[in-house]
Amino acid sequence: MLIKIFPEMWNTKRLVINDLKDNEIHIVQKLYEQGSYIQQWDGSDFDNKYIQRCITSGDLPPNGIVEQFRIQVIRIKDTEPIVGILNTYHGHPNPETFYINYLYIDKKYQSQGLGTELVNGLLGILIQTKYDAVRANVSVKNWPAIRFWTQLGLTTIKGFFGDRVHSDSTFADIELCKQL
Repeated sequence: MLIKIFPEMWNTKRLVINDLKDNEIHIVQKLYEQGSYIQQWDGSDFDNKYIQRCITSGDLPPNGIVEQFRIQVIRIKDTEPIVGILNTYHGHPNPETFYINYLYIDKKYQSQGLGTELVNGLLGILIQTKYDAVRANVSVKNWPAIRFWTQLGLTTIKGFFGDRVHSDSTFADIELCKQL
């Protein structure tokens, strides 16, 4: 399978995005923990080693390979603090599809258009590198994320995964897609 090249570092008007470094694992784990409220919507368990696991073995789809997984940190230009996390997989479910596993912006920086700016910059890179589609997996109960992704054009539903019945204790995900 041919892996399309995606930059280790890239930027938008206000952001710099680059691959996670070992010395940032603790900081990024804390940021991931800040977003753990999402677990009430997706039913996942808290993972106090999630970022360490991502950097060593990835967060992979079925039959995925670690070389195609990437975890990147998001910073506002000219500042040091990390304000977000972007986890992606290059080539799932086929080599021409770019998969967004996880995107989180620090709650202090939410509602400032940073996520939209990031994804629009990402879409530009994906078009240049000849990806055909981008997908994102979202919990059905995560209304803010569904609104976010659909406003960015990921409006085609590629699948539902999880429980078939809705209740407080059941969970399902929706896979949203945009053709590029």
